[in-house]
Amino acid sequence: MIEVVQDDETGHFRIVTFRGETLGLTTTRAAANDLAELMLEAWEEAMSAAAARARMKHGAAVIEPR
Repeated sequence: MIEVVQDDETGHFRIVTFRGETLGLTTTRAAANDLAELMLEAWEEAMSAAAARARMKHGAAVIEPR
């Protein structure tokens, strides 16, 4: 879903989507890896919360978020 790539011109590290959209920018690979991991964790938490809220409103009509 996302990956860390190094910018050859600046030496900075970007967290990018599979479409090439930049989600974050860091000066070290370690920071980029941590940021990418935390972004994925936040995404998973947000999806779980959204599914729970939808289930509260619609019950069994919400089977599974994707």
